[in-house]
Amino acid sequence: MNFIRIIACCLLSVCSLVNAQDLLQKNMSATGQNQQAGHASQQKIDALYEQQQDALQDYRLSQAEIDQLSIYNRQLTQIIGNQDKQVASLRAQIKEIEVTQQGIMPLMERMLNGLQTFIELDTPFLLKEREARIAGLRVLLLSAEITVSEKFRRVLEAYQIEVEYGRTIEAYRSQNHRQEMVNFLRVGRVALYYLPLDGSNGFVWDKNRQQWLALASEYDRVILQGIRIARKQSAPSLLSLQLPGLGVNP
Repeated sequence: MNFIRIIACCLLSVCSLVNAQDLLQKNMSATGQNQQAGHASQQKIDALYEQQQDALQDYRLSQAEIDQLSIYNRQLTQIIGNQDKQVASLRAQIKEIEVTQQGIMPLMERMLNGLQTFIELDTPFLLKEREARIAGLRVLLLSAEITVSEKFRRVLEAYQIEVEYGRTIEAYRSQNHRQEMVNFLRVGRVALYYLPLDGSNGFVWDKNRQQWLALASEYDRVILQGIRIARKQSAPSLLSLQLPGLGVNP
């Protein structure tokens, strides 16, 4: 009987051990499944987190672009407003220019007419050059390619050249009233002389009589000296010349 009990106990122990092993295996299998499930869940969580971070980054970039566009739109609105003001100002200036042109073109024409009359009444020096300058300016006034400001500048320049004639002494070679090549001496606008190329028989322009008058031979040397001074061939010095229309020495 005791032997049977021992066998029975052994059988029970074996059965218990088998059951325990089965339970352990089941528990281990369940643990593995749980670990796999947890790992899968963690992967899903990580993926969702990455998606959330990407979405957040995209949102921040979009918001930054929206802010930049808002600033740009405000600036663009101000620029357009300023451009509208500039356009309005330019239109007003164009109207003023048109009005100015209507007044300045006739003014320049009158200025040229006055300058031409002045040259005709003035001492007859460099007549071809001065008349050619007036003729060129008249052509210039009719040119569509030249601005009004440039036309006006050129007219004023012609006036300035005429003014400078009164402040300078000049010698040049040209033809006299007899179509002879002679040396002229201009002393400002006060006097105009010429001397033949041989250096004798000088003449002076008489503005009152509007003609050339022969000078005494004693003035030939003085006129020649004045020509050399004007050409910077001699040092400046006092010239004793007969003034036109007076018949006396200065």
